[in-house]
Amino acid sequence: MSQADPALWGLACMLAWGVADMLGRYASVRVGGPSVALAIQGLGIVPALLGALLVGSPWSVLANAGYVTLAVLASLLFSVAYLAFYRGLERGLVSIVSPLSAGSVVVTTLLSVVFFNETIGPLRWLLICVILAGIVVTSSNGRGGASVAGVGYGLTAMMAIGVAFAMWKPMVEDVGPFLAVVSVRVISSVFLGVYLRAGANPLTPFRTGTWMLVTGAAVLDSLGFIVFNLGIELNPVSLVIPIAAAYPVVTVGLAWVLLKERVARMQIAGISTVMAGVVAFSAVT
Repeated sequence: MSQADPALWGLACMLAWGVADMLGRYASVRVGGPSVALAIQGLGIVPALLGALLVGSPWSVLANAGYVTLAVLASLLFSVAYLAFYRGLERGLVSIVSPLSAGSVVVTTLLSVVFFNETIGPLRWLLICVILAGIVVTSSNGRGGASVAGVGYGLTAMMAIGVAFAMWKPMVEDVGPFLAVVSVRVISSVFLGVYLRAGANPLTPFRTGTWMLVTGAAVLDSLGFIVFNLGIELNPVSLVIPIAAAYPVVTVGLAWVLLKERVARMQIAGISTVMAGVVAFSAVT
């Protein structure tokens, strides 16, 4: 493996997640965040399932009680995260929601310290403070209610994703990079389907254009997870995750260009601080 490989895995992951979020935003404002969350989870099963069939994944491990427990818990958390994230893209500003969700790396790390006895050096503690300060600044009411609504959804997604990713590595180690994605998306689809069937957010019929958007978002989102899993399987996590964690740079850039989103200068400073802190935090081994 050349030294360029980790960067390429991280870049592919960053682009896949960044563009997927933008497509998801377009779909969310048409049919609502909950419907988009279900469609993306359900359709996202296909790329991972094809990969699992091609490489001969260890299907028998899926019956292991320990793995099933982790998969169910992670799926529940991802369901909450996707509901909050796409509702945030529907009602809030992409420039606010996407960067805040990237703060999940801090949540995952703190949980690793508490439950897995991992240690954090002084520099990482400093960067945690920087990221938290950026979140506070970003959460300030810059221009109207849209940004405030986006903050709540972004922080909810951040917490749920952060806790879910604390379980992610052992799941990938148990069943491989493809089946981990398949199992979580199948169970998450069930959770989200039950939630929508309960009547709180009835499923909205999709038109052809919306199906194209959610299909593109689902494929890219699923491929992002697969690429990330393969990247950390073939390379040190510390070389892949700094670039992968910068996916909001792509989403926010597209939002500013395509949606003409404009936020207050203070919030731009907060967004920049969060993103710089997340990338630096991920890069520190």
